[in-house]
Amino acid sequence: MVDMAAVSEQQPIKKKKFSPKFDDEASAASAKPPKKSAKKKKAAADGDCCGNDENASPKKKMKVDASVEGGDKSAKTKKKKLKFNDNVQVEEIESAKKPNKKKFDNKKEGKKFGKDGKKFDKDGKKFGKNKENSKPVEKLNKKETREKQKQTKEARKKFKQEDVFDIGVKAKQVWEEVRRDDCAQEKRDKLIKELHSLVAGNVRKIIFAHDTVRVIECIVALGTTEIRDKLFAELKPNILEMAKSKYAHFFVNKMLKYGTKEQKVEIYKMMQGNIAKLMKNKTAGYVVETFYNEVANGPQRACMLQEFLDQGFVHHQEPELKTVAEIIEKYPERKSDCVKNLQRNVEVLIRKGAFNHSLAHNVIYSYLCVADQKQRAECIEQLRESLVHMAHSREGAYAALMCIWHGTAKDRKAIIKNFKTFMLRTAQEEYGHLLLMGILDSVDDTKLVGKAVLGELLENLDEMFNNTSSTAARKPNPLHPEEEEKQQPSGNNKYCVRVLKFLFCGRDTTYINKDQLAVLEKGDGNEYSKKDRNVRQKELVEAAATPVLTHIKENLLGGLYEPAMSITYTCIINNCPPSPALDAIFKAIAKEAARPFTKSDSAPNIVETSCTHLLLRKLLAKDKERHAAGQTTFVSHLVSNLQDEGVHSLLQCNRGCFLLVNMYDTEIKEVQDFVKSAVKPSVKLIKGYDFQGAKTLLQKIQS
Repeated sequence: MVDMAAVSEQQPIKKKKFSPKFDDEASAASAKPPKKSAKKKKAAADGDCCGNDENASPKKKMKVDASVEGGDKSAKTKKKKLKFNDNVQVEEIESAKKPNKKKFDNKKEGKKFGKDGKKFDKDGKKFGKNKENSKPVEKLNKKETREKQKQTKEARKKFKQEDVFDIGVKAKQVWEEVRRDDCAQEKRDKLIKELHSLVAGNVRKIIFAHDTVRVIECIVALGTTEIRDKLFAELKPNILEMAKSKYAHFFVNKMLKYGTKEQKVEIYKMMQGNIAKLMKNKTAGYVVETFYNEVANGPQRACMLQEFLDQGFVHHQEPELKTVAEIIEKYPERKSDCVKNLQRNVEVLIRKGAFNHSLAHNVIYSYLCVADQKQRAECIEQLRESLVHMAHSREGAYAALMCIWHGTAKDRKAIIKNFKTFMLRTAQEEYGHLLLMGILDSVDDTKLVGKAVLGELLENLDEMFNNTSSTAARKPNPLHPEEEEKQQPSGNNKYCVRVLKFLFCGRDTTYINKDQLAVLEKGDGNEYSKKDRNVRQKELVEAAATPVLTHIKENLLGGLYEPAMSITYTCIINNCPPSPALDAIFKAIAKEAARPFTKSDSAPNIVETSCTHLLLRKLLAKDKERHAAGQTTFVSHLVSNLQDEGVHSLLQCNRGCFLLVNMYDTEIKEVQDFVKSAVKPSVKLIKGYDFQGAKTLLQKIQS
């Protein structure tokens, strides 16, 4: 403690300055100090400490300030002068100031402090280290620490599940033997029965754990029908709870795979009325998706979709109504409620990221079909960065097409950019390739499409053209053994070929299926596609023609004798603009067609093979248009390469004669004169043939 008297003798006392009015009153008080009783002195001292001491607590200062302020207010209202105690004298001693000590919260720290500042514990004893009673710290290595953690974990687990802990340990020991590949079938059957008898009655207690649920899955997969029935009967009341569990939902999936038809129906009845809620749960969504894709029939799927509409359809479904459009057509007065509920459910599904479920795709597509323009625009804005996860299913691809058709230029650009690095994979999918066809058919920004879509596809032309759908039709070509290796495809990419054909021929029904065109026609007349379709296609073909033709030239003989690939070649060649690459292909095909051959040759020839003969006919038929437009024709290359031996080979077979007829039908005078001059020396020989090609050729020449 500081002796205040001693400090006051050493240093002068500084008086705190107040306003002049207060200074006068203070000086008068110091001149004539009145006598006071002990109680009044104590009160004055307390007032001095609380009101004027800088070391006083902030709360006390605030109280004093408030009282003074209150006094000021009352003085103003009553117009009375303030009266101060004449003995109040505020003094500051600079050297006697002490720094504020750190204040501790005794309640939080559980410690007490004595007058001398020493620490005490809750029992009143001095707080500090007792070297005699303290235990030395035991240092463990990494292995010992891990073992200790395992023991602690097991002890904690045993405490939580005291009644089933031992059952789980024994069950896992038996399961380790059952799951081995070298376990004999008889032994396995015996162990499965033993395992079921061990867990029977306690399955619900152990199925929600990550390790013991594997035991139950093993029993379902390898057990008999009787064992499955018993397990299902025991767990049937908890189907919904298990469907939401991180680990127990695997049992429900196993029952959907291995269970009987009646058990699957029971699972559906348990989920019925809760489909929309389950789909919003990340774990339960996979259970619903498994049932929707692998188990449910058409009416059940329709009922599952209807649960996303208003409450009436949650409890009373109509299986005969398969789409939302049919439902609204039948109940037009319920349209607003249905659309509102669909919108609310779609927003939750998008927020939850449930883009991998085909049921969610169906719900989103149904909403896009019935929503008004404003609602659809908001939904497209939310979906445009997630469509890459939806294009693999039918409804998901249809929903993506709706976004392309009715999305703004900004939306379309965002959708295309989000498919970056996934163009080839999308083109290979059964439904995903429809989205690429829709982009080629609707997006006006051909520069963006040419760079982002075609640029990535043209970098993988080897995979785009490979097609195993007709591998059996491939024939070896001994004349070109180097092409044998090229004839072996790497995968089934028939959907990629459809994209290529649509790129070059557009909506030509000769090469594109009418059902696919019917899907694309739904986007006609949308508000954001303003460029003419023919102009759009022409710009895209010009961007893709040269690399595609170069690839065909390099791999011509490898796919020429395959029926599907020859049709693709015909589609691309006949729809390409004139270019040096196209002339090079004309020369290669004409050279192959003019090569002499005989019927006894083991190698196939381009004239008599059905698919290549069709290619030649299509190329010659297109020459009428090329000649009229002043372009280079295929028949001109064929005439320049065809020699007497080649003409003689053509006259010996039916299809060879028809090839000469097709050349004559081009109505090009130079070509007709060439055919007449080439056939005239062999007229007598032709008259002796019975096949139709020879007879038709004679009629053309003589006419």
